[in-house]
Amino acid sequence: MRILVIGGTGLISTAIVKRLISEGHEAVLFNRGESAVRFAGEVEIIRGDRGDHAGFAAAMAGQTFDGVIDMLSFDGEVARQNVELFQGRVSHYLFCSTVCVYGGPLSQIPAVESEPRTPVSAYGQGKLAAEDVFFDAHARHGFPVTLFRPSHCYGPGQPLLDIWGYDASLVSRFRAGKAIVVAGDGHGLWQPGHVDDMAKGFVGALGRSVTVGKAYNIVGDEVMTWRNFHERMASALGLEAKIVALTTEQIVAGTPAGKAEWLRENFQFHAAYSSDALKADVPAYADLMSWEAGVRDTVAWMDGEAVHEAPDAKPWVDYLVQAAQGINVRLQSGQAQQ
Repeated sequence: MRILVIGGTGLISTAIVKRLISEGHEAVLFNRGESAVRFAGEVEIIRGDRGDHAGFAAAMAGQTFDGVIDMLSFDGEVARQNVELFQGRVSHYLFCSTVCVYGGPLSQIPAVESEPRTPVSAYGQGKLAAEDVFFDAHARHGFPVTLFRPSHCYGPGQPLLDIWGYDASLVSRFRAGKAIVVAGDGHGLWQPGHVDDMAKGFVGALGRSVTVGKAYNIVGDEVMTWRNFHERMASALGLEAKIVALTTEQIVAGTPAGKAEWLRENFQFHAAYSSDALKADVPAYADLMSWEAGVRDTVAWMDGEAVHEAPDAKPWVDYLVQAAQGINVRLQSGQAQQ
């Protein structure tokens, strides 16, 4: 099949393009050409800025595709433009949304696709608006859309993640024997998914009519606590995780403005989602990568590309560690006196 990937050089979309090539599809990418290509194989790349709708429409004129994988619709307006452009022109349109449309806290663990959509972040709100446009187009005009809601995606292309987001200093902190900060008691639930597995779901769904008109959680198999997430990460690298805990409020208060938004908006809530619906409809979504294997794969890329930052690149983390240790000392002292 000839598949247009709107994007194609990001974390998830690079893995998708690799899988399209490996399965013999003809991949055509539309992007600005500003990011390095991280895959081998011949693909057609159409240069352009998706923010320029007229330019995008002109670039698509005369083009024919069997399917579209849309990685760059972040609001309702762009989604409407894409519906207008591709209605009646493609047999399958795959849209990358996010579990951030659910917001938090979740009403059940693990959350299924009928979970109420009450996003907290601006990112989640924009994706919700896009989802509604696509759902409406399917209901009104039979627009052949399938929606995917990834959670924490990781792998070559981004550093490993902690409560600050994708953090190039995290592995350096482990290697230097420095402590890692987690929110609460570290027992919040988290669910990483390797990008190669995400690609299995996207590419595996292409052309499967049973998926049209549906939304799917696309997540890894392993749900773990934030504490276990870091402990297993360190163990996979032959290291030890030294973990200290503070409340979300304390961490946000001790962090420079804007640096703890992912924690405040998403990470403080349980993040556990069921992918049973996807596995039932897309058999290729199976044999998912273990967390330890994914960690080693990602760190090998980090080492090879020298993307690591110094262990003290985020100086407020050491301040928070000292504060947490001080709080623990006072608590222990108070309990001893009682």
